[in-house]
Amino acid sequence: MNRSLALILSIFLSLHCSKNANKDNGAESLLLTGILSSCISIEDCFDRFVETTDEGATLQIYESDGTRIFSRQSGLEFNTYKPIASGSKWVTAITVMRAIDCNAGNGSLCGTVTTGSCATGGTLSLASTTSQVLGWTGEKGTITLRQLLAFTSGLNAGGGGGSGQASCISTLPLNATAAQKTTCVNEIRDQSTGTPGALYQYNSNHMAVAQRMLEVSCAKTWDTLFSQLIVSPLGWDASQAVWRGNFRTGEDTDGSLSGAYGLSISGEHYARMLNALLTNGTAKNASAGNITNFLSTTSVREILADQYGTATLGYSQFSAFGYRWQYGLGNWRYCTVTNVPAECDKDLISHSIGINGFYPWLDKNRNYMAIVAVNNLGRKNGLSLLPASATSLFFAETIRPLIHTRIGR
Repeated sequence: MNRSLALILSIFLSLHCSKNANKDNGAESLLLTGILSSCISIEDCFDRFVETTDEGATLQIYESDGTRIFSRQSGLEFNTYKPIASGSKWVTAITVMRAIDCNAGNGSLCGTVTTGSCATGGTLSLASTTSQVLGWTGEKGTITLRQLLAFTSGLNAGGGGGSGQASCISTLPLNATAAQKTTCVNEIRDQSTGTPGALYQYNSNHMAVAQRMLEVSCAKTWDTLFSQLIVSPLGWDASQAVWRGNFRTGEDTDGSLSGAYGLSISGEHYARMLNALLTNGTAKNASAGNITNFLSTTSVREILADQYGTATLGYSQFSAFGYRWQYGLGNWRYCTVTNVPAECDKDLISHSIGINGFYPWLDKNRNYMAIVAVNNLGRKNGLSLLPASATSLFFAETIRPLIHTRIGR
């Protein structure tokens, strides 16, 4: 059993045995059967995993050239759109990098996001600051787009260090005005006490401000930018690939600032986008085939690189359990030895796991990617101390060695 799998197992056992755990015998039985029992093949592991899910699941595995080499579904279909929670973070980062590439003339299928069109405060880049674009002053005016996408901007949650967010992000009315969005990001600014670049803190505030920076710089709404840069070229369904401020309730709130969690998409459509990171820039469209120069090689490298800089690890939902993962732009850098970069790179996967269990990951060392699509909001995963993300993470760690055997590396 590898170190990661053993650690997850120990977490589960400690929670399962806790006297304070809320008990749900049906959920316990499913989890014990589906997670703790051994499995001998990817198919067998998947079938056991499905028994723990609310609505079923899909699993897809792709080779280095983007060819799908394994697929399995049960209860959920590959092209069914569902909320992906924090799987949205990778999408937001890629949308921003697409805007940067298109603005520099390095992208393809850019719509009207062309060279020079995102120029408020100078040419849009990861170095663009909140002072240049939003007019912020003082220390918070030095926050960069890079820091926002890497969660090192100092925009902590309500003045604290947890994973929360300003309430206005999830309560913006549908078709919120520019003034309403500006009021919200200013509220985030004014309630935050962190120092830009000093501390990594996992929360939604950072990406909300990044989205507003993109809107102001490009003089377009987030929905328009997302449609032109992502939905249209990738052939996503514009009526279903939508952002909502509160995906749990299904309310028609505006999702313009919910880039950390608010998107609904299917596993099959997500894979078209993730293919660009696997192949160093080439995305896919079901009808048009390969989309070269969807991302520049520089953007791929930036998205996957360690973006901590001089920041230290503050709040992470994983750090309490011993994981001190690094972070890129909108994605975790998951490795065994995090304090030695060269060693981390040898045992590295990149992922953007959602609290509902949606789990896409990329292994650049072995040149493959995989996506677990699932929407677990708590019916079968009824143990309040064991989030659905832990179940998906355990499943992925269980099958990773089996995948490596199947692809021969």
